[in-house]
Amino acid sequence: MYFPHKDSKLHALFSHKPYQGADPSTAQFLFFGLDANYDPNIGDKPYFSGIVSYLEDGIRYWRQRGYHHPFRHPDYRGDGALYHGRFAEIGFMPNHAERVSFVELIDVPTSGRSNLKLNDLKPSHLDRLKAWVLDGRAAYIFIPLGVGSLLRRTSQFSWLPAKPISHEGSLPVLFRSDHKVVFAPFHFSCVGKNCLKKDRDLQIRDIGKLIR
Repeated sequence: MYFPHKDSKLHALFSHKPYQGADPSTAQFLFFGLDANYDPNIGDKPYFSGIVSYLEDGIRYWRQRGYHHPFRHPDYRGDGALYHGRFAEIGFMPNHAERVSFVELIDVPTSGRSNLKLNDLKPSHLDRLKAWVLDGRAAYIFIPLGVGSLLRRTSQFSWLPAKPISHEGSLPVLFRSDHKVVFAPFHFSCVGKNCLKKDRDLQIRDIGKLIR
């Protein structure tokens, strides 16, 4: 179950671009998440205009502001700040903006705590995700374990294995071809005993090596 966000402006932006950052069909790095979750009252926040600017053109936003996502704004304290703070540790710079895209299993903005089930996923969006992964230019695709466990129950992603086929450094590999690798890293906002800092930091370091 998930709760669509009440803000019509957010929905209009996602209907035009059901992703964040660069176009997923041309980006080199593709990062999967469950849903794009926003504060239910985000339309009233002083940084909302920045979120609108980002969703309109994520590449331009990153190059102009110097940080990759509005949740990195110094005044932002809500959900997503931890995720994007850790993502920033990878080492992507503004000149990498056109190479990085974020995609979610739900193609609309949400609010509140989601608990996605298989019947929440739209076949049309799953088809689009599959095309971005297999037919797009992405060389490095990152599907966290929790995201992958739901995806592999769909017909579009039934080819994803339940266990890694190999490792590249600290990063578990789920799929490899001549031109693509699908990794199963920790979620960037994970906490607890199953996501030790030293292991997470190793993965962040190893993702950073792929930039070069």
